[in-house]
Amino acid sequence: MKYKIILITGLFVFIAGQLLSQQHIFTNVTSQMGISGQTGLGHSVGWCDIENDGDLDLAISNQDGSGFWLYRNDGSTFTNITSSAGLSGQGAYKILWAEVTNDTYTDLLLNGTLYKNDGDGTFSDITIGSGVSGYLYSAADFDKDGYNDLLRLSPDVSVLFNDGDNTFTSSIIENDSYWVVTCLDYDLDGWMDIYLGTYDNYTNKLYRNMGDGTFEDVTSSANAGYNGAAHGLTSGDFNNDGLPDLYIGSYGNLSCKLLQNQGDGTFSDVTSGSGASGHNDTRTTSFIDYNNDGFLDIFSSHHDFYSYSNTLLRNNGDGTFTNVAPQMGISGEWIGDYFGIGWGDFNNDGATDLFAAGHIDKYRLFRNDNCPGNFLNINLIGTVSTYNAVGAMVVLWAEGESITRWVHGGEGKHDFSSFNLEFGLDDKTLADSLIVYWPAGTENKMFNIEANQFLTITEGLSPINPEIVATPNDTVGIYDTIILNVGIGYSLYQWQDGSGDSLFIATNMSGVNGGEQVYWVEVTDQNGCSGTDTISVWFLPFTQIDKNKTGISFKVYPNPATDKISISFGDITGDVEMQILTTFGKVVYNGGLKQVRHNYIENVDISFLPSGIFFIRLISPDGKISGISKFVK
Repeated sequence: MKYKIILITGLFVFIAGQLLSQQHIFTNVTSQMGISGQTGLGHSVGWCDIENDGDLDLAISNQDGSGFWLYRNDGSTFTNITSSAGLSGQGAYKILWAEVTNDTYTDLLLNGTLYKNDGDGTFSDITIGSGVSGYLYSAADFDKDGYNDLLRLSPDVSVLFNDGDNTFTSSIIENDSYWVVTCLDYDLDGWMDIYLGTYDNYTNKLYRNMGDGTFEDVTSSANAGYNGAAHGLTSGDFNNDGLPDLYIGSYGNLSCKLLQNQGDGTFSDVTSGSGASGHNDTRTTSFIDYNNDGFLDIFSSHHDFYSYSNTLLRNNGDGTFTNVAPQMGISGEWIGDYFGIGWGDFNNDGATDLFAAGHIDKYRLFRNDNCPGNFLNINLIGTVSTYNAVGAMVVLWAEGESITRWVHGGEGKHDFSSFNLEFGLDDKTLADSLIVYWPAGTENKMFNIEANQFLTITEGLSPINPEIVATPNDTVGIYDTIILNVGIGYSLYQWQDGSGDSLFIATNMSGVNGGEQVYWVEVTDQNGCSGTDTISVWFLPFTQIDKNKTGISFKVYPNPATDKISISFGDITGDVEMQILTTFGKVVYNGGLKQVRHNYIENVDISFLPSGIFFIRLISPDGKISGISKFVK
C-alpha cells in the first residue's frame, strides 16, 4: 500500500505541473527580456513600433524627471538604445507617440519637446519654431485634415492643430488645467471629442467637437459629469453594442464609475451591481481584452499595494465583472501602485502583454502566457487619414456577434498603449467580416478572415489574403510529388526556401523526414500590399524496402516549348505511364510509353495544349512516381 501512495502522489505532482504549465497567467519577464538598470520611481510607459519592423518597442521614464529609457525590440530581447537614439538625459512626465512630421515614422513628444523620428533609430529635437509647448497628453486628427494634432492639458486645455509643415497652431478650449484625458467619438459623427478628468473633486468635462475647430461643453446634457478626482480614465465598448463607453478611476471620495453610452448623445451610470465600483485610490485604469474572449475587461492599479493592489475585472459578458487579478499573477503584497501602464503584444503571440511603471515593484514587463482565446491583431496604416490611424473604428462580425474597437493616441495620465487593435475571438476560428471606418471617411472591407493572424490594412488598398492550394491533396505518398499553388497575379512571391514562383514543388524522396511539414509563402501585389499563408503537408514515412527503390530520372526539353517536347530517361526498363497536369493538378494528358530503356528519348506532341505552365509526371512499372518536371508552353 505504501508504494501505491507514492505512485499516486507522483502522478498528482506530474498532473499539477502540467496544469500549471498551461495556466493562463501573467509572468514577470522584465530581466529575462533585458530590461534593467532603471533608477527612481516608475512613472510613464509608451509602446510604439519606431522602426516599422512589426515589433513593438518600449519607452519608460521615472517620476523625478531624471530618467528616460528607450528599448528596441530585437525579438528575443530588448536593447537599450537611449544613447544611440540621441535621447540621453531626458525626462518624461508623459510619453506621447504620434506621427506628426508626415514621413511615416512615428515621432516622440516628451514634456513639450518634439523629437522627430529620423527613421534610422535616431531622433532629432525640432521643437524650436514648431509651436509645441506645455504638457501634451494625447494625439488625434481633430480637424480631419490627415495630420495628427496634439492635445495639451497644462497650463491650459488646447488643441495644437498640425499645419502639415512641422509647425502647430494653438487653439485654447479652456484656461484651466486637467489631469487625465481620453479622446473618443462619443456620438459617432466622425469627429473626435474630448473627455477630461480632474485631479481634485471638480467636475469632469466632455467637449463635443463641432467640426469647425471649436468644442462645446456638453457634460451636463450628456450626463457625463463626475465630481471626483479622476486619476484613471479610459474609453471603449465594454458591452459590444458598437458605442464607446467610459470608465473613470477614482482617487477621491467617490467610487469608480462605468458610464454606458446610450447611443442618443447621453451616458448612463451602470456601476451599481456591475462589480466595477473599484477602489477610491485608483492610480490608472484601462479597458483591455486580456483573455481574448471578445469582451473588454478593466485593469486598474491602486495606491494600496498591500491589501488589494491591482485589480483585473474580467468582463462576464452580461454587464457584470469579476476580479481575477490575484490568480492572474498581477496582484498581491508589494505589487502595484503603478502610475503608468501600456498594453501591447511585444512577442507577437496574439496575447496582449502589460508593462507597468510605479512606486513599489517600479518597472515590470508582464508577459501574457497561455492566453486561451483566438485573435486577430490589426495594424492600420492611414494614407488620407493620419499614418497612425488614430480615431479609426473597426467593426468585426463573427457568428452573428460584433466587436468594435478604436485606435487611441494616448489616454489616461501616464499611459500609452500600442496603436494595434487586438480582437479576441474566443473559440471562433473565422471572422465573417471586418470593416475599417477611417477618420477621412473612407472604408476598407474584408470577408472570411481566418483567426490567429496579424493583418496590416492600408487605407484605400484591398488587403491580401493568399491561399495555398495543395495538388492533388495534402498527403504525399512515397516517391510522390505535391504542387503548392498560391495563384498568379501577384508582383512578388517568396516561399520559405527563398524561391520566387507562384508554385512550389515538394517530392517525398527517401531523404525526406516523414510526418508533418509546414510550408509558407508571402506575396505582394502591385500596390505594395503583402499577405502570407501557411499549409501543413503530411509526408508518408519510408520503410527500408522503400528506401531501396528509386524514382525515375528524366529531363524535359526544350523549355519553353511550342508544339513538341522531348523526354530523355536514365536507368529504367519497361512500360512507363506519362501524365501532363495543369498547375491546379488536373490531368490533361495520360499516355503510355512502351519498352522504355536506358537513354531512351520520347517526343511528345503538345500542340493541343493552350499557353501556360504545365507539369509532367511519370509512373514506373512498379508504381513508383517520379519527381515532377515543369515546362512552359
